[in-house]
Amino acid sequence: MDKWTNFGDLDLSGVEESKSRLQPGKYLVVCREAKIEQVEGTQNRRVVALFEDEDGIGDIRMNFNVFHTNAQAQEIGLRQLKTFLVAAGHKNPDKPGDIGTLRGLRCGVVVGLGKPWTDKDGKSRQNSEVKQFYNPDHEPASPAPASSEKRGKELNDAVPF
Repeated sequence: MDKWTNFGDLDLSGVEESKSRLQPGKYLVVCREAKIEQVEGTQNRRVVALFEDEDGIGDIRMNFNVFHTNAQAQEIGLRQLKTFLVAAGHKNPDKPGDIGTLRGLRCGVVVGLGKPWTDKDGKSRQNSEVKQFYNPDHEPASPAPASSEKRGKELNDAVPF
């Protein structure tokens, strides 16, 4: 469309509908997009992967720091990337080669909530994020309750005296 005429002439036939961001839970996903991005204003590089739920529920992006001035950030990003590659059965997770080899990889993810943050308007926000990758043939067990939850249940028993 070169110029606006009116709403009646609007043609959305070539536009894809957006997916919802995956909320906390376990999902089987496929990597639909993977690319290398330079972090604006730095020499840092990250792999940006878009994971789409097989059932079409939604999608979620994941950034893997593969080159970073902060050694810890780089080490975490590389570890996360290798975990994804192994869980998805990449043919060479030690040396993945072409970024295109990530597209189409299938694995399981556990999505949880990230750390709260404050946006530019001062509002507190909390986004969902990938917390864990797993082989889809070996789903991880549900996490055990936190120790404080266990203690709370034990202390609520009747006192025998």
